[in-house]
Amino acid sequence: MNNRQEKMYEMEALMRDVYKKLRQEMNIVYENEMSRNEFFILKTLYELGPKKSSDLSKMLNVSASHITAVTDSLIEKNWIDRIRSLQDRRIVDIHLTEEGKKTLLLFEKKKTDFLLNKFNDFSEEDIKNFIVLFNKLLKA
Repeated sequence: MNNRQEKMYEMEALMRDVYKKLRQEMNIVYENEMSRNEFFILKTLYELGPKKSSDLSKMLNVSASHITAVTDSLIEKNWIDRIRSLQDRRIVDIHLTEEGKKTLLLFEKKKTDFLLNKFNDFSEEDIKNFIVLFNKLLKA
């Protein structure tokens, strides 16, 4: 195996380990009170407004049944509501509640604080390099 190939395997293993560690740490940030998908649904509704389940499914690249399970959980927590369209009774939109908005903003701040702390020892140049390299990887 050549040196470049070995480096690719090492990089792949490191990316997997970093992603796993970040996921575990984010669960602590979310205090195991909400899942990542719950957070992403709340954030999507906050930024883009009410959405149909099928739209959320496409945006998050998950199955419709998964969205149903996650939204059921969010409804139980009073963070979202399902509201049937007055124009077309077949359409049901998912709306963020005021409680959901407050919760999202609280956890968004906790996430920001976590990331600022996590990258505290990185220089501005390091962070710029991360951004450049991740964008290159995304476009490759």
